[in-house]
Amino acid sequence: MTSSTPDAALGTRVEEPARPTAARRWPTRWWDLAVGGGLAAMLVPGGLGAVEWGRDGTLWGMSLVALAITMIGLFALLYMLLGRGVLRRAVLGQSGFNESPPMRRDVLFVVAWVLLQGVATAVNPSFATLQFLSYPMLWSVLQRYRDSVLGSGCLALLVGLGSGVSYVRLGIPEPWLVAALVGAGSFGFAVAMGTWITRIYDRGEAQRQLVQQLQATQHEVAVLSAESGAAAERERLSRELHDTLMQSLTGLVMLSEQAERALAAGKPEMVQDRLARVHAAALDSLTEARALIAHTQPLGDGGLEVTLARVVERLRADTGLDVDLAVGSFSLDRERQVVLLRATQEGLANVRKHARASEVWVSLAEDAGDSVAVLRILDNGVGPGDLGRSGSSGFGLSGLSDRVRAVGGTVSFGSGASGGALLEVRLPLARAKTHSVGGPIHKQEGQL
Repeated sequence: MTSSTPDAALGTRVEEPARPTAARRWPTRWWDLAVGGGLAAMLVPGGLGAVEWGRDGTLWGMSLVALAITMIGLFALLYMLLGRGVLRRAVLGQSGFNESPPMRRDVLFVVAWVLLQGVATAVNPSFATLQFLSYPMLWSVLQRYRDSVLGSGCLALLVGLGSGVSYVRLGIPEPWLVAALVGAGSFGFAVAMGTWITRIYDRGEAQRQLVQQLQATQHEVAVLSAESGAAAERERLSRELHDTLMQSLTGLVMLSEQAERALAAGKPEMVQDRLARVHAAALDSLTEARALIAHTQPLGDGGLEVTLARVVERLRADTGLDVDLAVGSFSLDRERQVVLLRATQEGLANVRKHARASEVWVSLAEDAGDSVAVLRILDNGVGPGDLGRSGSSGFGLSGLSDRVRAVGGTVSFGSGASGGALLEVRLPLARAKTHSVGGPIHKQEGQL
């Protein structure tokens, strides 16, 4: 497993190994304690312990005490050589760290432990107490339910046979019936507990897998959101660059060309005027660039009406066009005001580049009937031509259409009623967090 940390140099997140938890550092700690405690209990004198200290008697050529201690030693040796590794894999698999089916050594350990349990119970029936370890081992190592039930049956049979042998030797009445009852009771309890715990585990495993799927889905959504956000940011920057710097640079090119023609014609006053305008336009472009980098409000402190007046005045000064501006009084949120500003800049840029017009009318007013703000830019030039038939002029009008649609508005571009070209933008009025736009509308002769 890994964890993410920020990379200060790159501004990204890098994966580093997760710190091991206690469950991974010592996964068999509870098994070690249980096995150690259980085997130690077998050494305790009395009814619980399997070593009958001080008792005489032999079995299979060994004293009962030595034989019982030998059984305990074999349990400990088997656990240390095979059991810890097998149970470690089982614990890690149940924790989701190492999911794999049982291996041959796992089955070998289970078989050896079960056989040793049966033999030890034949030496002393108190060894049956170790079933509290044996059954959980079976259900942990043998992952399939059927295998676990079958293993439990084999263990119950061997413990029952071993107990019967011990009861016969000890002279207990009806030894095989008692042994059968002990074995059947242990088997029934083990299967009931194993079934209950298995169902709990299966539900937990299903939930764990569901969480993993959810995390994977969340990661995928985060990646897609980041990619979508990056694409949207690139598109926004493209629109901003087109609506600000590109138009300003276009004006600088035209002013430079005018200055060159004036210089060639020997008109120093015009050259000086155009150079002064180039300087002013360059300063404005620098301001726009700084605002774009800082992502600040492009309207400035004066609001939309003052900004539109500045844009119109610059067009008048750069081209000599007769431009009329009329701005009505209504409330509009900042986002829509910026859209209207960009729409005005795009419309006037198209007039400058394509219209060959002498007069331009810019009108911004409220259509109270439809509750929309309406921006109209009309000129007396040659008309839209190919632009009108195609519906766009490259990135400019298509980008403007995207920007307007994003706030629920519409864009239309075509021929005016008396000729020329007409750009119309309609935006729904947003009443929340609105700002006043303009003062009372002033219509001049020839305006919309």
